[in-house]
Amino acid sequence: MPKSPKPDSQPYAHRFALPKSLSKSGQKPSMLARMQFVVLGALLAFLCINGAVAAALTGRIYPGVSVAGHDLSFKTRAEAMQTLRQIQTKRNFTLKVGDKVFTTTDAELGSNYDLITTANTAYSVGKNAALPVFGIFTSERNGQLGLAYNLDLVKLKAFTSSVVQSVGHDPINATLVINEGVITDQPDQDGLRIDQKALNQIIQSALSDGQDENITLRPEVQKADIQVADLAPARASAETLLSKQIILSYNGKNFVADKNAIGHMIVFEAQDGADGKKHLVAKISPEQVAGYVQSVANQINIAPKNKIITVANGTSSVTQEGVDGLAVNQDPAINAIVAGLNANQDVSFSLTASPVAFKTQTNAFGGIGGLDYPQYIEVSLRQQHLWAWQDGQVIFNAPITSGATGAGFGTVTGTFAIYAKERSRYLNGAQYGYNYNVFVDYWMPFYNGYGLHDADRWRSSYGGQDYYYGGSHGCVNMSGSSAAFLYGWAPIGTPVWVHS
Repeated sequence: MPKSPKPDSQPYAHRFALPKSLSKSGQKPSMLARMQFVVLGALLAFLCINGAVAAALTGRIYPGVSVAGHDLSFKTRAEAMQTLRQIQTKRNFTLKVGDKVFTTTDAELGSNYDLITTANTAYSVGKNAALPVFGIFTSERNGQLGLAYNLDLVKLKAFTSSVVQSVGHDPINATLVINEGVITDQPDQDGLRIDQKALNQIIQSALSDGQDENITLRPEVQKADIQVADLAPARASAETLLSKQIILSYNGKNFVADKNAIGHMIVFEAQDGADGKKHLVAKISPEQVAGYVQSVANQINIAPKNKIITVANGTSSVTQEGVDGLAVNQDPAINAIVAGLNANQDVSFSLTASPVAFKTQTNAFGGIGGLDYPQYIEVSLRQQHLWAWQDGQVIFNAPITSGATGAGFGTVTGTFAIYAKERSRYLNGAQYGYNYNVFVDYWMPFYNGYGLHDADRWRSSYGGQDYYYGGSHGCVNMSGSSAAFLYGWAPIGTPVWVHS
């Protein structure tokens, strides 16, 4: 039999073929039709799943969200709050560093938990996603939360600072010292400290995790910011300054500062550099320059001789005529030296002096008074005593120890005035040719290098005649309490009358 001719086309079976109800011909659909069908089906499926997720999570926390290890998946805000309230909110911290143990609590740190904020934060995870399905991925990745809390950072810092300061020591920067015009290194020293920032983070993390914490830390070696190898630039600057010439002249006489004197004018300070590191810098100290100028002025100044009037039986008589004194104008010289050295230049300056008017005093007897001032201080070297006068009445008196007259350090006599007041400073005798450097709480200079100050750190008694060989270098020494009273009572400008 002859073969039947093949039909031009036959039905084509394919898993993506359209059903007969949709394809009358039953022919293989085009590639575009198949792709559109797949995409449409996937989109419909995604929308169905997204709708189901949205319905299931309406008003609930996304799955995968936990707070301090407590799972809050699918809980409402109210249910989350109920779970959070069961968490123990009292925290205890024990810190051991070497053989030292420190303890504190969340209450002592000023900490308290904010459960409402915690629940709201947990609820918000994933809610900002474009679609709920995407929010699930966000919650699985970022849903491990800590407890929200309030913390007094001042109290936290106080606790951790006390721990840091109790253990180990800070590093000491290398520096330079000038002695007799010779520059020497003072090496750096390593410190030993625990990391305060790390300790702060450990405590804050424990608060967030809702856990007690037993912390063991080991101090770490800390290197100084400035080490010996870093001193070369400061040394070079100091050597340049020491090479400068300083000449002060007065009435044809020159006063030349030697290297020792210039060395006292140089101080070394640690400063932040442009590179963010600490650097040692050689600087000129105006205070030390003032001390040098004062030592020169001491060789020029002439103390005024007060006019003394003695009153007896209502009759006044002049027992000593007054003579004006002379005092060097020191500020211009100080400014010239500071400016010149800061510019790395030699300094040559002519000093000027101004007359100092004498005062008139009456009845020069210790404790009897007689100065024509509403407020002044009277010091008797013979009696080794001091009186504070206010409106003709003694309102305070105290024993003192004056300069060691027998050793050539007698206290200057005359009527002067307190010209400065300082708290907590060192008195360095180098600029006056004396070898001492002592710390005082109250300093009230009244004439050149002479002043009133406390001396309890090296003297145990006052008022005795041992001052003659065992007294000061010229200052009026007194107890700390006496100096404190005078410092608070006597303003700058208060007259100081020193007599035998």
